[in-house]
Amino acid sequence: MQARYLPSSNLPPGSGRFKTTAWTVVLSAKDPDDTDFRSSLEYLIQTYWKPVYLFVRSKGNPHEKAKDLTQEFFALFVEKNFLRTVDREKGRFRTFLLTALSRFLMNAHAHDKALKRGGGLRPIQSLDALKDEEIGTGYEPQQGETPEEAFNRHWARALLARVFERLEQVCEAEGKRAYYEVLRMQFFDTLSDGRRLSYKDIGDKLNISELDVTNFLHRAKRIYKDLLRDEIRSYVTTEQEVEEEIRDLWRSLSA
Repeated sequence: MQARYLPSSNLPPGSGRFKTTAWTVVLSAKDPDDTDFRSSLEYLIQTYWKPVYLFVRSKGNPHEKAKDLTQEFFALFVEKNFLRTVDREKGRFRTFLLTALSRFLMNAHAHDKALKRGGGLRPIQSLDALKDEEIGTGYEPQQGETPEEAFNRHWARALLARVFERLEQVCEAEGKRAYYEVLRMQFFDTLSDGRRLSYKDIGDKLNISELDVTNFLHRAKRIYKDLLRDEIRSYVTTEQEVEEEIRDLWRSLSA
């Protein structure tokens, strides 16, 4: 995990910041009458456009074409309300999105002209956010990687980043900000020569002992694992699927 994969997006307003889960957002985004409909749609698009872009890119489309198709997919996603058919009991949201995207690309020749964003909605901000600088290193297909593998790799990164964001929120709310900071420093901070921070370095920065660093790190990792399972439970239906999703997650990142 690297710092560039951490999101800057916020959870949809009014949706219960610490209780919001993938399916909470999905269900809000499928119902135009829901008070969080607009913000939930934007959150889903902002969260998942990079896995979608990489899947499209991995299908052999050059960068500019992949950007156009990604924007077109999400415009159609909104206009045709793809989410109206999504059902938690029918399977994982990741599978639903990938299936919808595959079908879209099969019929992409029928959508050569720019689509109008329908339903009387103002343009979704995320559709205009596909800036070149945001598609940096790590957002290009890897050699020998299938489009599905590319999509799953960046889905996994988006999921881990979202959970890391939740970790910060939970630690802040519980008055244990130091737990989050210790984990963040261990993963993302480096010294001027590029070396990772030692426990002593982290302790000196936070004015705590090395023993505290060890204990806080252990607790932060435990909270993170619990939050990860909680997040996965929000879009699968059984504990067996949770375990399968975790295995898929690490497999996608280690490929």
